Amino acid sequence: MVSRFVRCRAFAALAAAALGAVGAATPRPALAQDAVLQASVDRPVVRDNESFTYTIRAEGSVRGEPELAAVKQQFDVLASQSEKRVGIINGRTSQVTTWTFQLMPKSVGEFTLPPARIDGLETNAVALRVTAPETSSAAPSDIFMELEAQPSTVYAQSQVIFTLRLFVGVATGRATLTQPEVTGGEAIVEKLGEDSQYQTERGGRSFLVRERRYAVFPQQPGTLTIGPATFEAMVVPDRGFSRVQRFRSGSLDVAVQPAVPPPAALTDAVWLPAQRVTLSEKWNDESSDLPVGIPRTREVQIEADGLLETQLPELTLAQQPGIRQYADQPELGREITPQGFKATRRVSMAVIAQAPGDVTLPKIELPWFNVATQSWEVASLPERTLRITPSSEVAQAQQQPEVATTAAPAAAPASRAWPAVSAVLALGWLVTSLLWWRSSRARGGAVPARAARSQDPAERKPRERKALREVEAACAANDADAARRGLLEWAEARFPAAAPRSLGALASELNGAAAREVLDLEAHIYGAAPGQWEGRALRTALADLDASRNSGNLEKEEPLLPLYR
Repeated sequence: MVSRFVRCRAFAALAAAALGAVGAATPRPALAQDAVLQASVDRPVVRDNESFTYTIRAEGSVRGEPELAAVKQQFDVLASQSEKRVGIINGRTSQVTTWTFQLMPKSVGEFTLPPARIDGLETNAVALRVTAPETSSAAPSDIFMELEAQPSTVYAQSQVIFTLRLFVGVATGRATLTQPEVTGGEAIVEKLGEDSQYQTERGGRSFLVRERRYAVFPQQPGTLTIGPATFEAMVVPDRGFSRVQRFRSGSLDVAVQPAVPPPAALTDAVWLPAQRVTLSEKWNDESSDLPVGIPRTREVQIEADGLLETQLPELTLAQQPGIRQYADQPELGREITPQGFKATRRVSMAVIAQAPGDVTLPKIELPWFNVATQSWEVASLPERTLRITPSSEVAQAQQQPEVATTAAPAAAPASRAWPAVSAVLALGWLVTSLLWWRSSRARGGAVPARAARSQDPAERKPRERKALREVEAACAANDADAARRGLLEWAEARFPAAAPRSLGALASELNGAAAREVLDLEAHIYGAAPGQWEGRALRTALADLDASRNSGNLEKEEPLLPLYR
């Protein structure tokens, strides 16, 4: 009787705490949204006789129009337009207003577009460089194209910004512009946003310029040829008959350098060529005190300029005695900037303490190669010390049996079973807290980027088997390039929601011998390992991985798997 009373009181307290946490996590509709203003230009360098686009974006509710008196002192306003969008996301009202202006410089030089004021708020200032006009005496023709590739030094798997400019000096109709061809090696080509348009002069003639940018990621060293692109349109001349004409651009040869081996202190580093890489973390509660059994959310994010999100590796977080970190599925994202792609990989995890005391979370480090300085660097997060304190909820639950035993001393034999009951209740509390944390994230609208991994396994299985057979054949022939292609095809079938697009990214999804052999293959292909590649070790590692998977094991070691799947 006493044991039943104890269990009822303890589980009632547990249910009340869980319901209170869920109620606190339920989103409430926002009554207002603080306005945030952001100003930008479509390109940071323009010619004196070229127009450019100046955009002001307001997130939140604002009234009135931008005040551009200071801007008009340096630039002529050729045209303007505005757009407003209102929606509701997760119970919050979202309003975004965008103003777009076509500006023409009045002189050559270095300029800073001053902050524009809207409804008492100010935008950021924007730097702009205006260069002298093109000095050529005459334009090549009524319609022509120019190509440009930056930077001048390119590495395997690094980003190349390819810019195509189409100059049109006559009226056209039914026009199409094709994507430039890429030959000489395998490469990933991604379009960077929408086309921009502006006016310019060449040889005393006025041209409408349509500018299109691509991010190209060469996958191996050598010479990569970008272009030509084809423009086809109905040309309407000032005199004569309209006719369909086709124009082809030239091409650019890009010398792709092999991967640079890491220094001795970073021997296990994954090849990660970028312009910038940073690590950051955010806690839902920044306090250093962490009660036992109460989950706290920790969010760790990788941000990289000049990479795709599928190139970002998984971070290894070591488990510490007395504390557990339960990671959710990563969220991958990308953003287009004037410098190309900005990629992010965000991982949220529930941090749950198990016993009072001080616990230090170790430093997190991520080596990467800086393509601008051509040197290896390390992005890091400092260590963090948490003071684990007793939980008031757990203490209250532990006090319940004492009251019950005092009220009924005849039940002393049952009270001796309390240590076992207490252990079961503590475990139930941890599991309930973790499930509440994961369910509250689901109610907030977060969608795991790789949730689709578990969908339709019957359809993915044949593709995986076919790709593995191709890899085995390439390993038997010691064909490194064919093995790389086969591995990426297998990765696309194995991880359909966010397929790794490089060998380094694939290695981060594996473990043990398979990960090491994939990294060795990458090192050989990209120039970090000399000599003839032999595929026997990779073939053996993949066979062991496949056998392990068929027996029910996963690629990743997940010692805490039963608690959240």
